[in-house]
Amino acid sequence: MVKRYERILIAMDGSEEAEKAFDRGIELALEMGANLALATVIDTRSFPTISPDGGAFEYQLSAEAEASIKNHVELAKEKGVESVGSFVEKGNPKKLLAEELPTVYGADLIICGATGLNRIEKVLLGSISSYVVQHAVCDVLVAR
Repeated sequence: MVKRYERILIAMDGSEEAEKAFDRGIELALEMGANLALATVIDTRSFPTISPDGGAFEYQLSAEAEASIKNHVELAKEKGVESVGSFVEKGNPKKLLAEELPTVYGADLIICGATGLNRIEKVLLGSISSYVVQHAVCDVLVAR
């Protein structure tokens, strides 16, 4: 018997892999009649804390993320998904996507794209998708 998902959370970061996750999320939401939420997390830990330019850069990223999520919400609705929500958050993307947002949303599935990082980048930065797979509070699907 196939598990029926009711609340799907898709991690969006503007990458090609995230677009694949978005497409797969729409397919599943339509097949299962599930609610959908799109989430973008701006990693503010890397911004300068003293520089005034850091604040401006954070504002610009937030505006771009909001616009991108809004466009994706509309696209999901155009494709027939009835209930589509969104989250644009600031903080640690690993914790927010694996634990906090799925709990707040009540997600029973998280969909994220496979990492676009090479081996060295993974060692230095860590893969968000790897962290989500290991620490998520619900099922995870990694779209390739």
